[in-house]
Amino acid sequence: MLDRSEPRKEPATAKPQVQWKPVEPPVENAPDTYEALERAGKKDSIFGRWNQSFQEILSTNRGPARVRSAADEAGESPDVTADDLAIRRAKTVKPQRMVVPEGVIIEGNMTSGSETEISGRIEGDVTVDGVLYLGASALVTGNVRATSCKVDGLVEGRVECSEELELGRTGRLNADAMAGKEMNLGGQVFGSISTGGVARLRPTAKLSGNIKARRIVIDEGAVFNGSCTMRPPAQRAEAASAQKQLPL
Repeated sequence: MLDRSEPRKEPATAKPQVQWKPVEPPVENAPDTYEALERAGKKDSIFGRWNQSFQEILSTNRGPARVRSAADEAGESPDVTADDLAIRRAKTVKPQRMVVPEGVIIEGNMTSGSETEISGRIEGDVTVDGVLYLGASALVTGNVRATSCKVDGLVEGRVECSEELELGRTGRLNADAMAGKEMNLGGQVFGSISTGGVARLRPTAKLSGNIKARRIVIDEGAVFNGSCTMRPPAQRAEAASAQKQLPL
C-alpha cells in the first residue's frame, strides 16, 4: 500500500552566514593615489619599502630645519656682523658649483670658493679659488684671478692664474695675462703674456703683445706681433736674487 502520509521533514538547521568583503585591487594595478600608497606602505613589498623610504626622505629634507636663520646664528650679541656669519658658514658648508647663466648681470666684484661657470656679465673683478670657466657669452669688465681658467668669452681686465690658462677660439683678452704653469692660446690677445712654463699659440691664435715664458710653441697659422723673452729657471732665480739685494 502506498503511504499517503505527509513526507518526512528533516530537522531544520541554521545556514551559515556568508560575509562578503570588497576585493581590493592589487597594489601593482592600483591607481597612484594616497589610498594606494597607504595600502602599499602596510604591505611587506618592494614598493611598500620604497614608499616608506621616500616618505622618510621627504620628512627629513623639508621644513624650516634646512633654512639657516641669521637671527639664531647671531644670537643676542650686537657685535656679530654679516662677515662673521659668512666665515662660520664657510667652515661648515660644503662648496658647491657656482653658475652665473647668460642674461644675468652682476654689478660689482664677485668672489667664489669653488668651481665657477660664468655665461653672464660681471661688471667688476672676479676672484675664484678653484677652476673658472667663462663661456662664449661671458663678459667681464674687471680683472680675473683663479687657480685655473678656461676663457671662451671676453675679458677686459688682467687675467692671473696660479696654474693653467686656456683661451678658446672664441675667447678674447684685452689686457695682459699671466699663468704659473702653462698657457694655451687659441683666441685673440691684445696685451702681453707671461708664464713660468710653456706658452703655446694655436693655429687660430692672434697675439698683439710680448711673450715671456720658459718655452714657446707657435703653431702654423698663428699670428704674433711682438717680442719673445725666454729664460731658463736658473737665470730667473739669479734675477730674482739680484732684485732682492738692490738697496731701497
